[in-house]
Amino acid sequence: MTITYYTRMYQAVPTLMPLCRALGGKFVTPRASTASAIRRVYADASVVRDNRLFGRFSAGHRLLKASDLIVTGAPYKNVLQAYSAKKYMVFHGTFAYMTVKEVHGMAHFDRLCVIGPRMMRVIEKGGLADKAMLCGYIPFLDYPVKDEQSRRMFLTNLGLDPAKKTLIYLPWGNPYGSWGSIAEKLLNEIPGDYNLILRPHPSQSVTLRLKDRLAFMRLGKIIKARGSAYLDLTAQKLSLLYANADLIVSDGTSPAEESLYYDLPQIFVETERFSRVVVEQLMRGQGADDSQIESVIRLYDCGKIMTPQTKKLDILVQDALEAKDEYADERQRYFSYVFGARNNEAQLNLIESMRQYA
Repeated sequence: MTITYYTRMYQAVPTLMPLCRALGGKFVTPRASTASAIRRVYADASVVRDNRLFGRFSAGHRLLKASDLIVTGAPYKNVLQAYSAKKYMVFHGTFAYMTVKEVHGMAHFDRLCVIGPRMMRVIEKGGLADKAMLCGYIPFLDYPVKDEQSRRMFLTNLGLDPAKKTLIYLPWGNPYGSWGSIAEKLLNEIPGDYNLILRPHPSQSVTLRLKDRLAFMRLGKIIKARGSAYLDLTAQKLSLLYANADLIVSDGTSPAEESLYYDLPQIFVETERFSRVVVEQLMRGQGADDSQIESVIRLYDCGKIMTPQTKKLDILVQDALEAKDEYADERQRYFSYVFGARNNEAQLNLIESMRQYA
């Protein structure tokens, strides 16, 4: 059985990698930057380029054509419909804003590997319940058990102090992400009493356009002067960042939801580009109903809120850490609705299903 894992974007790799390790196979990507990032973070992975300039002579194209099963994290209909292999969609990220309209564009898959109750509800409304399989969130297979010794070693290797609380900032990418208005503010206003890890979206850190390179250089100087900070340009596995964090600062997107696996306290950034108001506008524009919009916006009930105008970030961070128990019930309710059970039984069932289905 030949299995390939197709993706253009690096951010889908943490979803695909646990399946690759369990079932074998190779990654296929059309992007050199994605191939390079996979090899850097997952040195044991086998990656093949699908170079469109070479057409049918491309190594990636030949591999896809010979595959029995193609697994991917995004629809890619125009590419994948050319191949006869069985196709599994495993969804990179949590697809919080998926609507019935998007579901209609996934009919070319043989299986839709549903993360949890929230996603199943939308897929059923979209009329593709016969293709759906409840499989849990695949990256959770790669999430390590929290361990104090491992935490100390991990932070020390990043040049951070294990005695300090560790904050991780995980913004969305352009055009909605808060990186441009918040990253420098966090470095300047959160005191060095805390470790601060900044991880820009892979669309910035993997592609590394000139504008982003210059911005990272500027932040690097601030980090050097501040100390107790680390800029992660996808050098670290996201699962390790979650496992060693004490607090998540995010735009209220997939990283915030994923980090609830460890029941981490949250601070949600709201800007003019992205906020609860923007979420409602975007989803309503795609035909989402009130109940679906409300279910997504409830994420913001799981922690504190900040904006670019927020003052005294040291007090906000302290409050967020101390209020962890205050938001515990809401975090658990939200996690259960998005992901289902806090175990890996569904993921392991998916792996066995893939073996048999191919």
